[in-house]
Amino acid sequence: MSSFDIEFAAVTDIGKIREKNEDNVLISSDLGLGVVADGMGGHSAGEIASNIAVSVLAETIRKINTNQLKIPENFLPKLDLTERKLLMAANLANAAIYSTAQSSDIYRMMGTTLTGILFDGDFATAVHVGDSRLYLFRDKKIVQITTDHSLAMEHVRRGLLTRAEADHSKIQNVLTRAMGIKKNIEFDLLKFPVKIGDTLLLCSDGLYKGLSENDMGDILRKGNQLPIVKLCKQLVRVSNDKDGQDNISAVLIKILPAHKPTFKQRLKTFFSRK
Repeated sequence: MSSFDIEFAAVTDIGKIREKNEDNVLISSDLGLGVVADGMGGHSAGEIASNIAVSVLAETIRKINTNQLKIPENFLPKLDLTERKLLMAANLANAAIYSTAQSSDIYRMMGTTLTGILFDGDFATAVHVGDSRLYLFRDKKIVQITTDHSLAMEHVRRGLLTRAEADHSKIQNVLTRAMGIKKNIEFDLLKFPVKIGDTLLLCSDGLYKGLSENDMGDILRKGNQLPIVKLCKQLVRVSNDKDGQDNISAVLIKILPAHKPTFKQRLKTFFSRK
């Protein structure tokens, strides 16, 4: 059991110039799950790929939780249950996208990014592939937790581009890893403790094309007292105003003090145990 409450919000917007929204977002407070996926490929293929990614991920986690699906004993036994659950769900989602991509020439080039986060106890576990991002806003500072799987960031790692140059590079949109392209892909898996006061932001690249990390940090600092849905909408709106060349999606998650049950709720719980 966790020692805090979690509040979720999700917003997705088509942006200013795209004809379709190929992003998909999903939040589930009962699963403790938040997901962003940014699809690619013509003929609505990107939209389908990102939809499969978020829906299969959530459905698999739900089935494992309710014992409708078992994790094979030999599936990454050294990892903990939450990590194995999240990776198995991501692998099944990738297999579903790959299978759909192989079924028709129209869908042959379909793919999607995926950044998802699952809460268990006082920890968050993230699964990630592509250039969508997960940020942690803690103690008034914002930090990118995930690493972009893009050619631009590969060049940054090799010292060929600065981070600022990469953000405006023509190769920024070239992914080195994505779901649906291969039968088996490698996901990044990240586990870290969370604490009361933390805010987590998952987003597609459309959001950070319009907002620098400083911009995001400013909005989160100033909007600290706003309802989470309003704050999430504000991030997307400001990014759209500043850029808007792509679909824009954000999932915002706040870690709050545990809600104390009222006397009436405690009484109800007491009698339901009898």
